[in-house]
Amino acid sequence: MGQLFIDEVRAIVLKNISNEKFGVGDLSSQLGLSSSQTLRKVKAASGKSVNQYIRELRLEKAAKLIKKTDDSMAEIAYQVGFSSPSYFNKAFAKYYGIAPGEYKTKSISLSELADQKPEPQTGLSTKKIGYVLAIVLVGVLGYFLLQSTVLNKKPEQKSIAVLPFKDFSPEDSQWFSDGVSDNILHSLAQMHDLQVTSFTSSATYRDTDKQIPQIAKELGVAYVLEGSITLYENDLKIIVQLIDAEDNHVWSREYNEEFKDVITIQNNVSQEVLKQLELTLSPEEQDIVEKYPTDNMEAYVLNLKGRQTGIITKQDLEQRLELCHQAISLDSSFVEPYTNIARTYYILSHRHGNSVDPFEMRELASNYADMALALDPKSSHAIVTKAFLSLYVDWDKHKEYIDKAIAINPNAQNGMIGTLRLLRPNPDTKRAVKETESGYIKDPLDGTSLHNYINALIANNQRDNAIEIYNSGKSILEENNVLHDLMYVLEHKDWTALQPGYEEEIKQNPDNPAQLINLATYHRDITYDYKKGVELCKKAYNLNPVYISAYVYGLVKTHRFEEAKELMSTPTYSSSANQESKLYQLWELYYEQSDFEKAHEILNDSIFKHQFLARTLTYAKAGNRKKVDSMYKLFPWGTGRLSTWSVNRAIIHAHLKDRDSMYHHLENIFSQWSVPMVNEHGRVFDPYR
Repeated sequence: MGQLFIDEVRAIVLKNISNEKFGVGDLSSQLGLSSSQTLRKVKAASGKSVNQYIRELRLEKAAKLIKKTDDSMAEIAYQVGFSSPSYFNKAFAKYYGIAPGEYKTKSISLSELADQKPEPQTGLSTKKIGYVLAIVLVGVLGYFLLQSTVLNKKPEQKSIAVLPFKDFSPEDSQWFSDGVSDNILHSLAQMHDLQVTSFTSSATYRDTDKQIPQIAKELGVAYVLEGSITLYENDLKIIVQLIDAEDNHVWSREYNEEFKDVITIQNNVSQEVLKQLELTLSPEEQDIVEKYPTDNMEAYVLNLKGRQTGIITKQDLEQRLELCHQAISLDSSFVEPYTNIARTYYILSHRHGNSVDPFEMRELASNYADMALALDPKSSHAIVTKAFLSLYVDWDKHKEYIDKAIAINPNAQNGMIGTLRLLRPNPDTKRAVKETESGYIKDPLDGTSLHNYINALIANNQRDNAIEIYNSGKSILEENNVLHDLMYVLEHKDWTALQPGYEEEIKQNPDNPAQLINLATYHRDITYDYKKGVELCKKAYNLNPVYISAYVYGLVKTHRFEEAKELMSTPTYSSSANQESKLYQLWELYYEQSDFEKAHEILNDSIFKHQFLARTLTYAKAGNRKKVDSMYKLFPWGTGRLSTWSVNRAIIHAHLKDRDSMYHHLENIFSQWSVPMVNEHGRVFDPYR
């Protein structure tokens, strides 16, 4: 019976495989079951959640298309329901243990591909094969050493996690369920005497089978709020229950109301939770939990959809803007769409600065944040956006904004605000440690929170603590070779400690071009054995032509310009990357040759209209201090990537032979992400060694 059911499910999913939004609601409808029945039956028949089952079926279909068609990876991604080709590549590699592009070029059958799927990863990273026992020992010792650290603190009695509410609606409305639970969380997070786990960490348990005591322990909270939502036409049913860390039922309620009452329900849930936790509210806090942000339910829905839209691709950001603008057109006094728009324009300015006008985006971000603050002077989200906009522009204003954001909302992005303190000319490292620790406690399953905390510890010269925190918390991190390598170096106090691990990986997988590139990068940036680095890049390219750009880069960096030009004229190179990437590599070629006229010709292309770093580096290497100063005035925020601001300035001043300025910026480097950049540009710093 179970096999017949799962066969039916498989057929339905395959029929809708290209629909990226196909989920449990659509599946339930076609099966003639409720969402809860579908979730239970799929789990019983396959041992997987519905989302996991659909995702894996998409990847299996993709594997067949890769071998049977000549379609590009992006086209295949869309055919199997992935709206983001980069996410598809990542998901495929994680599921099968091989990148889709590499799988296409290798003679591996579908059955062999299925057999070689990696075992589910445990918390222990196996990247350094030669050091597994040592790492295990460090991890065990770290566990006991950390009994007094954030990872083993007893939960605060006034602490809570709000899990994503389950969506039991006939049509997939998970966006709505997430929005309601997130709104409740946001309301609770503004209470000064309550520690609230961020939605990022809480969302980890969306499809979990774990029991409440285990969830509470992992999140370090005393209470968990869970719920479900059923939305059918205008009828709304919300069931919520508050459970303590010992699995004792504290409070529950079932709401059967009309859709227009959803904000009233959200406020009521927040008030009941605070009542059960026996929190005494100030008049300002009482106003927060009674606040009715809009009377226009259509505006409420549009803003909710906008907020749930992604923030990575330009297309998603533009859709987010459109939805939030529509919400404002329906209710111009609704504050939240203004804050969402302000944040979105800021993200566009620093993530997509080459395809938009960053100056216009920043001005719009500031204007919409001001509009939000005119409606609500205590909008912490608008204040945080203003803090980002003032970075490197007005340090006094920047400090004023981040202090105000923390004062208004004690649970507001502590980790990020703590990191912002490290960017100041005279960083407050002790306060940064305190705030990033608080951010990690409130977001214990988010890798970014861990990164922020480790950065602050290193900046405060607490390297041993940073290593302990990393070893005990690294199981939450996605595979990140740069961070793993840097922490390994920090522990062994020697960059060359990486070499045996890289060589052992190649010994185990001699035909893996990615491992060859890792070792090539090591020789280029650490041992400065440029010849060895290029040899390894060439070997990787011969194994898989996908790595032609890496080989060209190696040739350019070792000043083998004619060989690089020859490769860049081949059809393989022409089809290897998009026009922007190829133009940028051509700029690198002229830049390394000190052919500044041709380098500037490349940068005059409209693609690079707002390219700060390449343009400023070219001026600096040419010794044009006046032009460098004009670029600094035009782009005080640099590339927009905050963690590399200081290292970029150090490289520029090394070119200008400004020894004091170079050392000043090198000393202000706080982020582990900056270290490889310093190494990569090692030749620039050679005269100062």
